[in-house]
Amino acid sequence: MIAAPGACDPFTARLIARAGFDVLYLGGNAVGLSFAKGQPIVTLTETCAHASAIVLATGLPLIVDGGAGFGSPLHVLRSVREIEHTGAAALHIDDQPYPKSPDYHRGEGGMVPIAEMQQRLRAAVEARLDTDFLLIARTDALRGSGLDEALVRARVYHSAGADAVMILDLGPEQMSEARRALPGVPLVWIGGVVPPVPDRAALAAAGFVIAVYPFNTIAAIAETVSALWTGFHASGRIEQPDALLERMRPELAEIAGMTDYWNLADDLAGQPRRGATRSNGQ
Repeated sequence: MIAAPGACDPFTARLIARAGFDVLYLGGNAVGLSFAKGQPIVTLTETCAHASAIVLATGLPLIVDGGAGFGSPLHVLRSVREIEHTGAAALHIDDQPYPKSPDYHRGEGGMVPIAEMQQRLRAAVEARLDTDFLLIARTDALRGSGLDEALVRARVYHSAGADAVMILDLGPEQMSEARRALPGVPLVWIGGVVPPVPDRAALAAAGFVIAVYPFNTIAAIAETVSALWTGFHASGRIEQPDALLERMRPELAEIAGMTDYWNLADDLAGQPRRGATRSNGQ
């Protein structure tokens, strides 16, 4: 099973890659929060810019949240081509209405009729240029209508051309039932938002081929940054060990790709390559 942690930008994507992962995920909420806005307000242009930058920074396969396709089925055709052009390896399209309602973040999102989602998927299949570009259909039916409706939609979406299916909010207690009800349909798990979060072994045992984690990275950033500066505001002191700061300067320079520039500078100057030793990383 492929685990794809959620990146917010090229920097967090490189951190995830350094942790040993070889597939990344770009969720719409991560894009939105990186601009201090909600996912329903995210545009195709913003999504493509983020995706392109992450692919360029890491060279890793990237799964992209294509939202509701950013419009009608005719708009979906353009959206898929634009996202594929970023170098991404896959995208998912959901069955929410477009434009998306901000009430989605209050658990009040709706769904389009099944026939309209079939048209979106038909447009997506028509649009992609490389058949290896993975098309995932996401249904939000579990949230509003229950598991039975979600399973019906999952079957239809797979038949309509989706390579795999994602059921939003699928809990651990429902995973086995979904797998039994959808034989032969590749399943993608999306979660890490509401506990309990199944571990990787449980997801693999339940038959999922991919798991994406949209919220964990952005939550970790918010928690850590807030704690740092809330503490400083209260005490006037930076509560970070000196050893952390000393260690992170060269590491951050390496993450930023500065070693490549330093090596080239040494080559052009006819000097032995010194890599990160030539700078304190500032």
